[in-house]
Amino acid sequence: MKPLIFIQKSTPANRYASQSYYFSIFEASKLHRNKKNSMLYFDEAGYTGPDLTNPNHPYFTLASIKLTDNEVEKMKKDINYEGWGKELHFSSMYTNPKGRLMLEQVFAHPFMDANHVLLSFALKRYCVYANIVNILVETYYYNKGVNLYEGAKNLVLANGLYYFAELHPNKPLIAEFEGNFVKMVRDPSIESIADFYRVTDKLRLDESTKDGFFDMLSEIPPTIEYIKEALSNNKFHMDLTIPLFSISIQEWYKKTGDKDDVLFDSSEPFYANKAFLESLRDIKVTETEVGYGKQKHVYPLPVGNMGIVKSYEKFGIQLADVFASALYFALTPRTDKYKQYQDKLKELPIFQNIKLNLAPSSYEFIKERMKETADIDPLEFLCDHEKDLKHNN
Repeated sequence: MKPLIFIQKSTPANRYASQSYYFSIFEASKLHRNKKNSMLYFDEAGYTGPDLTNPNHPYFTLASIKLTDNEVEKMKKDINYEGWGKELHFSSMYTNPKGRLMLEQVFAHPFMDANHVLLSFALKRYCVYANIVNILVETYYYNKGVNLYEGAKNLVLANGLYYFAELHPNKPLIAEFEGNFVKMVRDPSIESIADFYRVTDKLRLDESTKDGFFDMLSEIPPTIEYIKEALSNNKFHMDLTIPLFSISIQEWYKKTGDKDDVLFDSSEPFYANKAFLESLRDIKVTETEVGYGKQKHVYPLPVGNMGIVKSYEKFGIQLADVFASALYFALTPRTDKYKQYQDKLKELPIFQNIKLNLAPSSYEFIKERMKETADIDPLEFLCDHEKDLKHNN
């Protein structure tokens, strides 16, 4: 699986904004210009914020549903939504026969195909190592005049660190290393910074650490030179919602050419970063393709108006909840009485081969990515248009 590159925060140009406003029901209603316009509805599952080391929640998932008002009305009628009489929530439906029957109708509906549903996920533990690279190592090399993204050096390092850590026999030490990194980013202080770099040295010198892992870990100690720049006060520094949302918007635009309006279920990180996303949408530049190989994307961000609503207000949001939660359910290992239902979900085509992900890369993907070049580097592009972006204070 190929990972999606995080937006690195080594320069002011690409720091997420925290200033935003809540989207009222009245404002949300203005997004519907007519019943033929499609809307993108988003919801997430497995959200633990920047806590990427929670063993009980190894995955984060994001679902987007593209429907017109006419399609919403037809689907409601087809599945007898009025007769159902309440919101669709996967977590309260899969545990009982009546709920599973309704879920079957939803999943089998002809609208719920690849033209209307787009899913993505993140493996949180891998994202710890991707963030070590993107937050610490990339910042260091950026200041030394080296672009870590050229030649996929960031992917080689992130994947190497992750796989070596997976195979390391000293599990408590690995857990301490991962936990101290997350703690340092969430709550930067002299103590938390010292704890992380101390355990990094401890892991480097552990008798079970192989030479390859030692070499990769040795990229970390020099990064303390720029630690103040690398760390920010933004509590969503490692949140996975915005990276997956942004890449989903890019994918919808590639598939349809539409700059759809968006409604998101009540989401703290989306709310906090809405102004930043709007400034990416409103960059004063002709449409420009940036990035590397197949991962190229378009600026200004190809999206219309963006709003936040409660799930009970919009059927599309409820569908997004069903798909995000069902994907999370399908991905997360379980041994309880619902294992059989989990296996059944895994067999549905919509939950297979999820291409949008933040997860370890295959050898073939990294090898191909190493050959790719960028006509326009995305970080340089954002820096060049810094004046158009709204930043954190």
